[in-house]
Amino acid sequence: MIDKEQERMEEVLMKQTEMSGYLKVITVGVGILLLAFVFWFLPLVLKEPLTDTAGKGGYQGTCILVGISAVPALLCLVRFWGICESIRKDQSFSGENARRLKRMSQYMLADVVLYSGFLVWFFLAGWYTGAAWLIFPVLLAIFISVTLTVLCAALSHLVQSASEIQEEQELTI
Repeated sequence: MIDKEQERMEEVLMKQTEMSGYLKVITVGVGILLLAFVFWFLPLVLKEPLTDTAGKGGYQGTCILVGISAVPALLCLVRFWGICESIRKDQSFSGENARRLKRMSQYMLADVVLYSGFLVWFFLAGWYTGAAWLIFPVLLAIFISVTLTVLCAALSHLVQSASEIQEEQELTI
């Protein structure tokens, strides 16, 4: 009986190690794609239309803002890497993971503030007349950031609750 239980636990750990590995590969892939998108693709695509509308300074300022907005997203990936490590160690529902998710929520909230500020600046600078097409991507970035903020906050709460239930269960056994 004990051998079967031990065998089952080893099998679960193997699956968690495998899942953690896949999640880490995805995390690295997302990080590489994010960096390519922010520091290569966007500057390339935005150069001509923004230079025509807002001048070279407007283009450079927008590229700086986009680069700054990548920092919270990259920090989220670093925190997520820690969650992957916890999954590998069979500690998915821990207070530490709840704190990581809460911090990820705060990072994404920083992006909401950055892009909302950019949207206000966009209208105050009068760019909407020559670059109205830019409103949609900025609103999309705000929507995605708000969505990730709420998801990370909700997951943080759920993981914290599960962690407390798990601790109570371990104490009763």
